[in-house]
Amino acid sequence: MRKLLRLQTSARLKRLDREVRNAARKPEDADRIHDLRVSIRRLMQELEVFAEWFDAKSVKTVRQHLRKLMNRCAAVRNCDVAVEVLRAAGYAGPQLLAGLEKERQDAARHLVRKLKHWRSAGLVRKWGRNLRALPAASKESAGGAARRLLPAMAGELFRAGREAAQPRSTRPRMHQLRLKAKEVRYTLELFEPVFVRTPAGSATQPIMESLKGLQEKLGAINDCEATLEMIRRDRSAAASVRRLAREREAEFRTYWKTHFGPRERVRWKAVLSAADGKP
Repeated sequence: MRKLLRLQTSARLKRLDREVRNAARKPEDADRIHDLRVSIRRLMQELEVFAEWFDAKSVKTVRQHLRKLMNRCAAVRNCDVAVEVLRAAGYAGPQLLAGLEKERQDAARHLVRKLKHWRSAGLVRKWGRNLRALPAASKESAGGAARRLLPAMAGELFRAGREAAQPRSTRPRMHQLRLKAKEVRYTLELFEPVFVRTPAGSATQPIMESLKGLQEKLGAINDCEATLEMIRRDRSAAASVRRLAREREAEFRTYWKTHFGPRERVRWKAVLSAADGKP
């Protein structure tokens, strides 16, 4: 478990440091902002899963910094998403798009200032020294922790998904399913080294691909919802986005039925209960 902890903490901190640098250099690149947000989420999930292995005070400090940076990223990302959604919905109102671009530029300036502060203060490097396994932490093995956590998380995901995929389900339920899908995927990534690998790859790869697809379907719906919050006063634009959201909801339900049926749940359980390797 200690080896896994060192391996994954180091990997996530290095990835975060790289994405901070990339976003600071090219804040106009929407993909750089997205990748930074993902790296933050991955580290946040590790701190949640391995909480008992870290000093609580250090974790609290790191979380506070990560949340503040995520908020700055969200202000930029929401503008990028709104433009993408409006174009996908077939809306091309120049005044609205120009307003979103101006808002994005302002948000990006605030984000860059925050990123430059992070780099000058060497925050991520400091965290690498502070986030070390406690001597009195659990003696549970990495494989044992995976078998304890992942099947239970998957069960919650399938239950939430069955409700969210109902014809009359609400978008808040779909959003909650999206959050659960992220938790399962990023936790599975943490434990991926303890699963047996074959020449074809890790036994968890099909599960990871299904989760990624689910995140994309639910994320597309959430993008519509976030856009509506930003452009609600423009009735024509809002109507176009609502139509797009309904189309994306139908796509999600089809995806869920295809990739998360009873057979898939049995297969997931068999794979996730077999974690027994060493990182």
